[in-house]
Amino acid sequence: MMKQNKNGWILISIAAFIWGLDGVLLTPQYFSNGFYDVKFIVFISHLLPLIILSILFFGQYKIIKTFKKEDYIYYFLISLFGGTIGTLAIVKALMLSKFSLSLITVIQKMQPIFAVILAYIILHEKPKKKFYAVLIISLVSLYFIIFGLNSPKLLEENNLRAAMYSLIAAFSFGSSTVFGKKIVSNHSFLTTIFYRYFFTSIITLVILIFTKDSIKSLNLYISNSNLYKLTIIIALFSLTSLSLYYIGMKTTTATRATISELMYPLGSVVIEAIVYKRLLLPIQIFFSIVLVISIIYLNIDTSKES
Repeated sequence: MMKQNKNGWILISIAAFIWGLDGVLLTPQYFSNGFYDVKFIVFISHLLPLIILSILFFGQYKIIKTFKKEDYIYYFLISLFGGTIGTLAIVKALMLSKFSLSLITVIQKMQPIFAVILAYIILHEKPKKKFYAVLIISLVSLYFIIFGLNSPKLLEENNLRAAMYSLIAAFSFGSSTVFGKKIVSNHSFLTTIFYRYFFTSIITLVILIFTKDSIKSLNLYISNSNLYKLTIIIALFSLTSLSLYYIGMKTTTATRATISELMYPLGSVVIEAIVYKRLLLPIQIFFSIVLVISIIYLNIDTSKES
């Protein structure tokens, strides 16, 4: 068990890095193919993984009979905040951003602030003082990784809107981290993943039903085979990352998990630098190293607190 406690954060960090890859290389391909319906993108990105899981693990549908009232509540909350609102916001932010995809994921990772507050209120996790010190160092590092020595005030209007959507995503994903911890304490990671996709698909389907342009988006999606391929690739990446994430969450507190998730924006910055040749400045490289050290230190040093 002790070995699992030490390694859970590593799995979460790997999952977060995969999310960074998705945000920079995969999801933006929808926009490159002329498809901009964010709600439909979020819906199809959850429906396909649900179909795959239903084929492989159809028996999971029987487990819903054993759910208690609080199970429905928390599955709904992680699906609403993490699966729906958070994903809608981050995809919208990526669509609006014209200068740096990694910037959006960095801003979105303000979520530790929200997660710590909610973890204290809901899970009664009271971090030691050193957590807040490392948290501040991590957030300062994130700022310099993306902005360098430039002022955020230089952002264009669309980029400012993108930043606001990213902050909404930060609150949503931070909330989902805490609610997810309540779920994985009582359910297997497979059941957790299965019903996160299940409830998110239902919520986003309801949203689409009441959206007037949904039929137009469906026709456009069906007519473009590139979108099918993209959805399949994203679904496989999503299933892999969420599996690692919830396995890691089994033995990791919500406060430490949300620090490990900072690998998401770090991965975005690195991938964007490599693929799009947007090279990091020396100050960004320095704070990237500081960020990695902060994540590793916090999780290894506090593993005994479990």
